[in-house]
Amino acid sequence: MLTKVLASTAIALLIAPNAASSQPHSTSAQDSLCYMVASNNQTVNLTALCNLENRAELAPIVVTNLSLEVPKQEFLSSKVKATVTNRSSRPIQIEVVQLQISRAEMPIAIVPIFMNETLKPGQSVFVSELFDKAELQGQEPGGLSVRFQNWQ
Repeated sequence: MLTKVLASTAIALLIAPNAASSQPHSTSAQDSLCYMVASNNQTVNLTALCNLENRAELAPIVVTNLSLEVPKQEFLSSKVKATVTNRSSRPIQIEVVQLQISRAEMPIAIVPIFMNETLKPGQSVFVSELFDKAELQGQEPGGLSVRFQNWQ
């Protein structure tokens, strides 16, 4: 009995090596980023359905690490910070990135960050911009959020 269990486990590992692990498999440039684990624990490659290259072209610019600094003093400027990344396969010229400041999904202010840079494929750049605290319309900083709106 134990021999049969070991043999079937070995066969399962040969057929679907990633199915034996509950951890997602590591990815390299050749690995699929679009897959699912079926109910029988087999990994199914869905790259043809996901069309990852086109998805990167639809949203070539990604903005992460968004933060907002609002000083307690009334007349000091506030600051937004972010990391802008070109995830496309070609250089992209970015004139301005616009960040939206909101409270509970209600927009309060738009802060433009003027870059005037060409980002190479995969390149990330840290950006920040000062803006007048009055643009926050008296909102307390707790509960405010920053999100990427668009770029030009």
